[in-house]
Amino acid sequence: MAVVTIGACQGCGACLLTCPVHAIRPTPAGLRVTDRCTGCLECLEICPVDAIRVDPDPRGEQ
Repeated sequence: MAVVTIGACQGCGACLLTCPVHAIRPTPAGLRVTDRCTGCLECLEICPVDAIRVDPDPRGEQ
């Protein structure tokens, strides 16, 4: 599975409301994607500033 990461977030909260499994959590450092992420990529589609990206699996799995 791919890893979803949040970069240049503007704090609109659209991804928080869109995530069907509530895998995106606010932290003092910004938003964080938890291991609950299923890889549906709804957050990627809804982000108005393209702050969410998908990184290849760090374990090398496809």
